[in-house]
Amino acid sequence: MEKTKKKFWTTEVKIGLVVVCTIAILYFGLNYLKGVNIFTPNTRYYVQYERVDGIVKTTHVMINGYQVGHVSDIVFDYTKEAPITLEITLDKKLVVPEGTIAEVYETGLMGDKAIQLHLGQGPNLLSPGDTLQPAVKSGMIAQLAESIVPPLKNLMNKLDTTVVELNNILADPNIKKIVDNTEQATHNFNLSAQKFDKLMDKDVPEIAAKINNVSGKLESICTDLDNADLDSMMIKINEVVADLQHVSAKLKSPDNTIGALINDDSMYNNLDSTIVSANKLLIDLKENPKRYVHFSVFGSKEKKEKAK
Repeated sequence: MEKTKKKFWTTEVKIGLVVVCTIAILYFGLNYLKGVNIFTPNTRYYVQYERVDGIVKTTHVMINGYQVGHVSDIVFDYTKEAPITLEITLDKKLVVPEGTIAEVYETGLMGDKAIQLHLGQGPNLLSPGDTLQPAVKSGMIAQLAESIVPPLKNLMNKLDTTVVELNNILADPNIKKIVDNTEQATHNFNLSAQKFDKLMDKDVPEIAAKINNVSGKLESICTDLDNADLDSMMIKINEVVADLQHVSAKLKSPDNTIGALINDDSMYNNLDSTIVSANKLLIDLKENPKRYVHFSVFGSKEKKEKAK
């Protein structure tokens, strides 16, 4: 019987090759997404930090915004003063002079970190495996906090002092009196406002109605005055004034009795003397009536005798 030949490209081999290719593609794809180009020759340098918040493997290493490498490893050593050592993988074509600084900085507000290389000005070049100088740049939030916190502390101290002084002021008994007076004044003001509202609702309309009534009457009077014959009235008034002037002139003139009586002193004196004499006669008549009048109810004795 002839021996049967075994096939090399069996199903198992094909499946294995597919798995290996899938793993390789996944590995290269993940590194590509992380920014690691495994086909580019590179060199490694080291940097020691006290803190590396936000730094992970595959963190980008940049020069002027261009990626030239990545963090390939992070080692923590308790025995060192700067216990955290970063292994940085850089493009082999990159020339790194002495004094180059690897500065950790924030790439945005989300807190993502990266490393910025500041190339030194030294004449000599660093060899692969040498250590770079570390630096950490405060993020925008940290810088903002550093600029705000000191003034805020001063403000809080002043605020505490102000609150203490305010409490002392409020504890003053005079403040309570002022508050009580203010409440009383507010109460009085409310009462005044109520009275004013009442006045506006009741009294003011009545006053306005009376004013309107008076205004109507004044308007009627003005209308009557407009309709009156003022010219004839003025003529009559002038005539009356002229008559009064004529009477006054007569009284001042000594040609008439009243004028002579008013203006002539001798007539006044004679009249006064006559009045005085009349007064004396009346007085004597009252005192001695028999001297002037002889009167008897039955007549006198002589008349009786003659009658017989």
